[in-house]
Amino acid sequence: MSGALSYQRVKEQLESLKLHAALVELDGVLERAQQDERLPVEVLDELFSHELRHRFERRISANLQLSGLPCQKRLEDYDFDAQPQVPRRTLEELATLRFLHNGENVLLLGPCGVGKTHLAIGLALKALEHGHRVYFLTLHDLITKIRLAREKNRLHTLQATILRTTLFVLDELGFLPLSQEDATFLFELINKRYLARKSTIITSNKSYGQWGDVFPDPVLAVALLDRLLHHATTINIRGESYRLKHRREAGLTTA
Repeated sequence: MSGALSYQRVKEQLESLKLHAALVELDGVLERAQQDERLPVEVLDELFSHELRHRFERRISANLQLSGLPCQKRLEDYDFDAQPQVPRRTLEELATLRFLHNGENVLLLGPCGVGKTHLAIGLALKALEHGHRVYFLTLHDLITKIRLAREKNRLHTLQATILRTTLFVLDELGFLPLSQEDATFLFELINKRYLARKSTIITSNKSYGQWGDVFPDPVLAVALLDRLLHHATTINIRGESYRLKHRREAGLTTA
């Protein structure tokens, strides 16, 4: 079989197998192989490496679109100088994602504007970039989804969607009170993630002692905390709000 015919067959086979990235890179790989006098197995290695990298990047892109993340904030951009009490070493350890592999939770507590959501999103992005599935919701969004799902008799579907993810991020717990039905759904969700050893990140403006004010049943709040804290890292941020600081520096407030 001639080289030209073999080349055409390889292209057709790559197309048939839907190895689109390998097909795009084929000519360049063959040209470099000829110049460097590489072995056939080295040619295949480079070709399939292109394909695998393309598929991984495409999966990350799809997971990012499905994650619900409101923006992309990276841990590297967090202003540790403005919040010096935030334990940098703890964040660096969390950034290794060992907490995901161990099924551990992360709880970020503190007043509004200190960067809790930034840190949560930063960790979520790290997880996405390593191929993990992430689902991000504010408490308000979760309540809205619960009520819509209840109306359509699809609570099980909503719960299953969140359970499938490696990392669930619940932002702003404490900003709104929960009804008994919403609190029960949240407890059942966290309990199932706990039993499956799947990680959850929660941000809250309430200390643990105040969670009973958010839940209609204090016993339920204690039970939820029991599961969240069994394998967890807690970070308390007690600094000044970025937004208030910037407003004061701009002369917009004296507070």
